[in-house]
Amino acid sequence: MTEPASSTASIAIAAGTITLSGSVFGVQYDALLAGFFGGLVSLAYLPAMSALKVASTVAGSALVAGFFAPVIAATALHYFPWLLSVGDFMRLAGGAALGIASQVLIPAALKRLRGFITKQGDIP
Repeated sequence: MTEPASSTASIAIAAGTITLSGSVFGVQYDALLAGFFGGLVSLAYLPAMSALKVASTVAGSALVAGFFAPVIAATALHYFPWLLSVGDFMRLAGGAALGIASQVLIPAALKRLRGFITKQGDIP
């Protein structure tokens, strides 16, 4: 198990990275924050990691949520009109769900992409 001080430092580094990159790209801060907390929840179910990996996974969770939570909210509100009464909470809930799921989705997407690239390389 990692030391609490190193985990806290890596989480603080991830928070700074998220804030800086989110402001550069114009991402909504509430979706970033929801993804950040979703990533922290997901860390509780992952094996012990180095401080750099903790920071990168939490930052990745927040950035995925920041970029895709508004898309998920717009899609959900379009296909399920009864969710219109929920309002902006849909974006926050989508961001938190993406933050939790991105710990699994990012490695799976990278594995799929590597498989696709190697198949393309086998074709003459």
